[in-house]
Amino acid sequence: MKKLLVLLYLILASWSVRAQQDSVRVSLLTCAPGTEIYELFGHTAIRYENPAEGKDLVFNYGIFSFNTPNFVLRFVKGETDYRLGVVPYSYFEGEYAVRGSSVYQQTLNLTDEEKQKIWDLLEENYRPGNRIYRYNYFYDNCTTRARDQIERSIQGKVVYSSVNWHKTFRGIVHEFTKGSPWNELGIDLCLGAEADKPIDIRQQMFAPFYMRYFAQDAYIQTPDG
Repeated sequence: MKKLLVLLYLILASWSVRAQQDSVRVSLLTCAPGTEIYELFGHTAIRYENPAEGKDLVFNYGIFSFNTPNFVLRFVKGETDYRLGVVPYSYFEGEYAVRGSSVYQQTLNLTDEEKQKIWDLLEENYRPGNRIYRYNYFYDNCTTRARDQIERSIQGKVVYSSVNWHKTFRGIVHEFTKGSPWNELGIDLCLGAEADKPIDIRQQMFAPFYMRYFAQDAYIQTPDG
């Protein structure tokens, strides 16, 4: 009887752990654009939910200081320091609700090990010595950082769908600045000739809504193919 009770306890404990793991959810958040120059392109963040531990957090690589001298110029030239911030989802969602911007959520189909891995990566990134980074408008921003952390957590390779369009950095910028001619002019003056060269799918993901588009049909190719 004693052995049977021990076995039953182990089975129930295993089921409990499994249920807790299954309840963890990791999502890519994409936020609609606003009117300020740093809001024109939208925003990207990662949501981590673990109800068993009472966690519903947003990891946001888009935190910066308005007190930076010549902020707009430095923003466009990629000379601004950004940092990773962590807030409860309710605060994050509330901020966008106040300004009337939608927040879109794409839940990622991750294994338990991958969910733990991304938590470990984000926690490591949030350490005081790691959370600040030199922002680059095209190559290292809130969207590319979120994408890269997700990809690092995955056991395999993320495959994105191909497209038949041809884009440039400047062309994508103009898609989001067409309603703000003065901001568009200011950004254009700061962009070099590189902004007019054709860019591949991965480079297009610097823009939050392009990242959202490519994420919707992406799939994971496991190590065994």
